[in-house]
Amino acid sequence: MRLLLALIIFSYGSYGESIYVGSGSILQYKGKVWDYFLREVMETIFDILKQTKRNNCGKCGYPTCMAFAAAVHTGSSSKSACPFIEGASDDRKSPLQDPETALARQLRQKVKDIDLEKRAKGLGGRVVDTDHGPALCLLYLGREVFISRERVFSVDGSELEPRDQILLYNYLFFGGEGELSGKWVGLESFPNSISKVVTLKRYTEEKIARHFAGKAEKFLEKCRKVGTTEVADCQADACVTVPVLPKVPIQLHFWDEDTEDNFPAEVKALFDERALDFLDIESLIFAAERLAETITGH
Repeated sequence: MRLLLALIIFSYGSYGESIYVGSGSILQYKGKVWDYFLREVMETIFDILKQTKRNNCGKCGYPTCMAFAAAVHTGSSSKSACPFIEGASDDRKSPLQDPETALARQLRQKVKDIDLEKRAKGLGGRVVDTDHGPALCLLYLGREVFISRERVFSVDGSELEPRDQILLYNYLFFGGEGELSGKWVGLESFPNSISKVVTLKRYTEEKIARHFAGKAEKFLEKCRKVGTTEVADCQADACVTVPVLPKVPIQLHFWDEDTEDNFPAEVKALFDERALDFLDIESLIFAAERLAETITGH
């Protein structure tokens, strides 16, 4: 399963701060979120060690400065325990988390500043009361999910995976409005998409084509489980429109393999012409990947 690569756009009246996050690394950055990652995720034991005297004085309660640095890094101690680190607070780091989990936790704090009622209609959702307070209820890959000020969870109360949380937070922060155009275009039609087309082809289109080669009916069966609408007057062997999110549908055109003429199965993913009003291009690719994972089962 390919790990999430998502561009998070934070809205402060206009889109301005962004961070492009890959599992285990920061690929591109701007603004406060980068500072957060340096402090909470990317600071290593050796970064902490450099802030000490490295004299193994033991005043922190640990036998060596290296042991103390390791304790701070894992959240077992705080920098204030060392008398030589100036301006250190008593705060302890949370137990070490992977970047996706840490980012989801950070994004959760920003939900508190958003009026869910105002965003709901434009995003195709509704606000409902839950055990975790008011929450925006949306359909995500055929199932109801909820975004509250505390967590992102499904109907049974279980929390969604961090990468799904990041996608949903991004959809919420974008705050898109208006109706979709109804015009379908390839990813290559969007600005700055040349390198992204290869990613979409490899992790979505080719993956679906390989999995359902010779099984067009199975393709349709799996798609129906996520709320698919079948497309009439399609030139392919099967065409479906899947609402990954209410304002982020993806249309899949499936041509089955032809063993006699040695043609492999092919899939083409299309997006609504207004898709970038609701998600950035990296998140669109991830949405397509999650669709592929859902219908193929891996």
